[in-house]
Amino acid sequence: MKRSLFFLRILVLSLLSTFSFAQTVEVKGKVTEEGKSEINGVNVLIKGTTRGTITNDRGEYSIQVQKGATLKFSSIGFIPKEVEVGNSTTIDVSLMPEESTLSEVVVTALGIKKEKKALGYSVTEVKGEELTQARTVNMANSLQGKVAGLNVANTATGPGGSSRIVIRGNGSISGNNQPLIVVDGTPINNDNLGSAGMWGGGDSGDGISSLNPDEVETISVLKGATASALYGSRASNGVILVTTKGGKANKGIGVELSSNYVAENLLLPTYKDYQYEYGMGNNGIKPTTVAEALTSNSWGAKLDGSNTINFDGKSRPYSAYKNNQTDFYRIGSTFTNSVALTGATESITYRLSMNDLNNKAIIPNSGLRRNNFALNVNANLGPKLSIVTNVKYILEKTNNRPRLSDSPGSATYAINAMPTSLPLSALKESQLNDDGSEKVWSDNIYIQNPYVAANNWRQEDKKGRIIGVVEPRFNFTDWLFLRGRLGFDNFNYRNLTITPYGTPFQPRGGMNVGNRNFTETNSELLLGINKKFGDRFGINALFGGNLMKQTYQNSSYGGSNFNIPYFYDISNIDPAARNSSENYIEKRINSVYGSAEFSYNGYLFVTATARNDWFSTLAKGNNSILYPSVGGSFVVSEAFKLPTAINYLKVRASWAQAGGDTDPYNLSLYYGLSGAHLGAPLAQINGDRVPNSNLQPLTSTTSEAGFETRLFNNKLGVDFALYTRKTTNDIVAATISNTSGYGSALFNVGEIANKGLELLLTYRLASAKDFSWDASFNMGYNQSEVVSLYGNLTTLQVDENRTRIAYIHQVVGLPYSQVKGFTYKKDASGNVVYDSQGYPLQGNLVNFGTGVAPTTLGFTNSFRYKGIGLSFLIDGKFGGVIYSGTNAYANRRGLLKSTLEGRETGIVGKGVNEKGEPNTVRVPAQQYYERLFNIADPFVYSADFLKLRQVIIDYTIPTRVFGKSPFKGASISLVGRNLAILMKKTPNIDPESTYNNSNAQGLELAGVPPTRTVGVNLNLKF
Repeated sequence: MKRSLFFLRILVLSLLSTFSFAQTVEVKGKVTEEGKSEINGVNVLIKGTTRGTITNDRGEYSIQVQKGATLKFSSIGFIPKEVEVGNSTTIDVSLMPEESTLSEVVVTALGIKKEKKALGYSVTEVKGEELTQARTVNMANSLQGKVAGLNVANTATGPGGSSRIVIRGNGSISGNNQPLIVVDGTPINNDNLGSAGMWGGGDSGDGISSLNPDEVETISVLKGATASALYGSRASNGVILVTTKGGKANKGIGVELSSNYVAENLLLPTYKDYQYEYGMGNNGIKPTTVAEALTSNSWGAKLDGSNTINFDGKSRPYSAYKNNQTDFYRIGSTFTNSVALTGATESITYRLSMNDLNNKAIIPNSGLRRNNFALNVNANLGPKLSIVTNVKYILEKTNNRPRLSDSPGSATYAINAMPTSLPLSALKESQLNDDGSEKVWSDNIYIQNPYVAANNWRQEDKKGRIIGVVEPRFNFTDWLFLRGRLGFDNFNYRNLTITPYGTPFQPRGGMNVGNRNFTETNSELLLGINKKFGDRFGINALFGGNLMKQTYQNSSYGGSNFNIPYFYDISNIDPAARNSSENYIEKRINSVYGSAEFSYNGYLFVTATARNDWFSTLAKGNNSILYPSVGGSFVVSEAFKLPTAINYLKVRASWAQAGGDTDPYNLSLYYGLSGAHLGAPLAQINGDRVPNSNLQPLTSTTSEAGFETRLFNNKLGVDFALYTRKTTNDIVAATISNTSGYGSALFNVGEIANKGLELLLTYRLASAKDFSWDASFNMGYNQSEVVSLYGNLTTLQVDENRTRIAYIHQVVGLPYSQVKGFTYKKDASGNVVYDSQGYPLQGNLVNFGTGVAPTTLGFTNSFRYKGIGLSFLIDGKFGGVIYSGTNAYANRRGLLKSTLEGRETGIVGKGVNEKGEPNTVRVPAQQYYERLFNIADPFVYSADFLKLRQVIIDYTIPTRVFGKSPFKGASISLVGRNLAILMKKTPNIDPESTYNNSNAQGLELAGVPPTRTVGVNLNLKF
């Protein structure tokens, strides 16, 4: 009987086995990103077992599975999906990106990755691909309109010029207001290496402008002091965290190729508000002699087409020439090529990339060549030890960076100043005299012939830079680790400028060579803990220290007056006119810091941090400060059951303090040698600022509250924040009497307040198998106020326009960076007052408004149908003003349409004379408008604008097209940037045409004209 039961069991098991085998089928399919391309490396697991497979390079998979079983599809960055196996043997799956899930991870301070739901502050992450499609030479400008609360000023400085990045308002009157730039955990120098000011000059770029966007994985914008508190004093203005790409496991070596070409031309090709009825000359008379033709004025006679003499003695038609801009500026171009090699062994992943950028600017003989090399190696040296190494080398060469603002050497200034009847061809034909010197073409010897400025004046610079980090990590357990980090940033910068021999205002010319070497090292040690206690409690803590050291070594030599014409070498400079200088600057900050995040049940998080900095730039006893922060977040949707329309709801709040020190050697007087007398060296006090041995660190206190929610099946997302920021003990350079021998003195007295809001809305308007439509809108508003300066001081001048009638001031009780200018003199009834000769009188210096737009916004739409995508970005700024020196000079020279009034009859100004009687004196138009140059009112404009900033049309080629070829993926896109100004209120100029990235914003004069770019981008993977 037992034997019979045994055989019966064998029979039953055999039948069940046979039945089971009969129900096992081979399931095949493809995994794609929702509405986009295939995804490789997706884990396909039979739920409840350890059996599974992964998708190949084309997103395809194949697996043996029983009917009725469940397949689980998962990949980093995507929402997992489960599918039950039915009768179909083909199962295609579409995964949704993880941004709409609770498990979204972002990079935070010190490179630590955290779940976004745990953060008590606002962080915005921008993907690297957003920087590479419609790219800019300076990567920072690609962030315009994409981050709420981030104000990026695109200065009119040409290729390779710097940008101004401000997060949540300006926090210092005279100090640095830009965020700390951190690349793979290493802070890098973002100083502007040279900029234009009142007397002209050129922009020599900054640190972030050298980075290669093709290497960027993500950019995290840490907005408030709470987010950046662990970086201490250097991050009081927030942090831009740049994380670059690492290696990936491939079969063999993976190769990525990208090629991008864009052409650029003038966005504003003509001066729409210039007049072309009257030509070159003065007092209504066209020139009849060469002397009369030496003018930049258009106060001549009516244009009649007859011949008239020009500055070079040649006769040309007295006609309107409206295309001088388009005839001078060329079609610019930028050609960028990148190649990256990625791969892995059992213990090492690596990525090696090379990039070549070749830019030809719209100004003739001007351009930039940049080569970027990067190596990322991640090595696992055992079960507990790993080392990450990142090294970047950057080589930049720039030729003839454009000169801005004032006229010497500026081609842009000359083009703006040309009379309406002077053809550009005349300046091209007659550039030089017989002896090789520059031919004067106007009555102002400081205005260069634009072709001479572009071709004979020289401004060349070369910069080599190394950014590196070595990061070993030892995992004691799965919850305790020790990490070291050695970061290194070094650049060598050399600049050559030559004023050519034969320049009218400097007949024997001159030269200057500047060399700058900068090095910063950061040595860091960090102990980290990430421990769960049961199912509900957890702690994520770290404790560390950092030693930062900076050194600057600067030298220059040059002089004026070449002895041998056109031989440009220091040995040819008149020995009595030679000069040289050299200096060495060192700075250190020592720091300790800690952070502890406590979590409860996955929905309540409280984080506290503290950092103490010790500064070498401040006196003992005043050189140490502690920066604390505390923040919390509560995921309401995890703690309570909410209406089905609310998929996710988090509230957050935080408070923090940060601060900053000052530049080296501001505590005491320092001296320098200055020649000799009877063989004995002479010394002098250097600098024009009174030092202050009692300087203390400034303090920036911030608070923030906000919420994040996702509604209607994750279709609508809302991220809202309110914040305040107050800076106290700001280090202010207050103006003092020149009789003291100094121009200013340093005090710990300034106070600035900022408060504002940020809003980010995202909405998936359509989601189908082959079509998707996503839209996002971001807006930031910042209200700033200068609370106090020094003592009874109520206003502090920080910059001046070359016209000398408009300035930038910091004014107590008003927003940051006030544009001030002389207004009309008016009586008690508001009437303009004229003098006895009939000319308007200059009134007081008044505030016109802030040069920093308080409101920024961006609106993006993205459409995708199968492999075709279309996206566009509209951005804008509102609430700021700008003073246009270009229009002020154009009005003075008779170029504007507004100067047509009274050309034949003269002008009787509307208003009263100094006796209060109606003004009846008629004055010639030229003299009237030349006098108007002393009044700023007509040339201060609202700087509000809306721009079509970016358009991208892309096509991802399906992988099936490649068959068994080595190619794994390919895409092509048509791109455009700055395609149109949809709204502006600034005649003839771009409302963003500021000529430097300093704290003084709101002044414009002769910047590089704005351009639109269109091009094509090709990416290949194999």
